[in-house]
Formats: sequence, structure tokens, C-alpha cells
Amino acid sequence: MPTPQAHGVDRDAWFLLAPLMAEQALASGSLANHPVVPTVDEIQDLYAQIYA
Repeated sequence: MPTPQAHGVDRDAWFLLAPLMAEQALASGSLANHPVVPTVDEIQDLYAQIYA
């Protein structure tokens, strides 16, 4: 599966926006359907892992 980096997303921009993306992910309500709701920090960790 192509990563954000493979799609040309700038690394600095990705990591700068990761906290906002994590907050928005929690605010979207979509995570309410999951048995374990991650924290903002856990979501940011996931974003860091998928970038590369």
C-alpha cells in the first residue's frame, strides 16, 4: 500500500499536522465503533509509523 511519503506528502508538513489530524480523528466519532479507543498520542504514533 502506498504511504503518504510515496504520494509526495512532505515529511515536515505531515509531522507538523499529525497532532491536529489525531485530534480530528477522535472528534470525528468514527472511533466510537472500535472496542478500544486510542489516545491522541497513540494515533500520532500510528501516523508516524505509516508515513515511511
